[in-house]
Amino acid sequence: MFGHFKLIYPAPISEPIRSRDSNAYMMETLRNSGLNLKNDFGIGRKIWRVFSFTYNMLILPVSFPINYVIHLAEFPPELLLQSLQLCLNTWCFALKFFTLIIYTHRLELANKHFDELDKYCVKPAEKRKVRDMVAAITRLYLTFVVVYVLYATSTLLDGLLHQRVPYNTYYPFINWRVDRTQMYIQSFLEYFTVGYAIYVATATDSYPVIYVAALRTHILLLKDRIIYLGDPSNEGISDPSYMFKSLVDCIKAHRTMLNFCDAIQPIISGTIFAQFIICGSILGIIMINMVLFADQSTRFGIVTYVMAVLLQTFPLCFYCNAIVDDCNELADALFHSAWWVQDKRYQRTAIQFLQKLQQPMTFTAMNIFNINLATNINVAKFAFPVYAIASGMNLDQKLSIKE
Repeated sequence: MFGHFKLIYPAPISEPIRSRDSNAYMMETLRNSGLNLKNDFGIGRKIWRVFSFTYNMLILPVSFPINYVIHLAEFPPELLLQSLQLCLNTWCFALKFFTLIIYTHRLELANKHFDELDKYCVKPAEKRKVRDMVAAITRLYLTFVVVYVLYATSTLLDGLLHQRVPYNTYYPFINWRVDRTQMYIQSFLEYFTVGYAIYVATATDSYPVIYVAALRTHILLLKDRIIYLGDPSNEGISDPSYMFKSLVDCIKAHRTMLNFCDAIQPIISGTIFAQFIICGSILGIIMINMVLFADQSTRFGIVTYVMAVLLQTFPLCFYCNAIVDDCNELADALFHSAWWVQDKRYQRTAIQFLQKLQQPMTFTAMNIFNINLATNINVAKFAFPVYAIASGMNLDQKLSIKE
């Protein structure tokens, strides 16, 4: 992974860069998690894959309920709520990881469509935009990594400060409540084991926005090509054969984008649906904990967790919203590209293309609701009724009395 740090800066034109390089970090993380993306796993990596899959999809999600059953009476309110919000996210993470395992081949299929789209980027300006896109998306992935690592580390430090473990998962032969030594042992065990899951989560949570953001760049490049079709400075505007070939290339690029959407939609649909379902509940639990129970040091860890939760949905919804607007601009660009001055063959093809462009590229969550900013806001709003219910039930007083 560290060999790719040069990708955070736009590469020069002389250096070969592809759109698929925008997800190089994310793919390396998935490969480290046990996904055999290159079909080159030896015995060692296959053994590691069994361990990784078992821990991420079984041991970690189950460890929280087991801990609640055994030690529920010993949980202080703020620690219970902090553990519960992580428990919900862990279940969602297991589902997303399982979905990626099933649809691993679609990630490579989507990258092959990126390779096809790169063939249409022949001008130096287009190649520079691809390089800028690769650098920007690489930095976006690193933002996920920084926020997630900040959350993991701040939670560990807060736990050590308050003489408790950071995540409260279940270890059968360790009870951190017995003495300080066991508390330190479990704290650092959790930091490295749960931290590994958090490292994998940087990929399972970021892959939708990474792919969609790269798609948007190619949509904007296509819009520039369509505008250039009707640009008076276009040297080939008087050559019917050249103009028709340019139009067909635009159609082929648009068709490749639709194929890309078909390839990536099944993965995004299920994972973002699960994320939307639990996001409101998690934010509600966070609000209850922050307002009613958490002290100043704990609130810093909660804030970093809120940032991590919002990163899971907001950037993707933003780019999906932007893509719909960009697709509408594609149709406008073609309509104003002076297609009516070309020959009949060009005109017929342009009209058919125009009809296709009027259908924007949209992503849905299990075909139930569209992925956009309006949906993201509605999901976030669900946190307020959760907090209102808890406040109306005087949950802080009841839990304090129980403690």
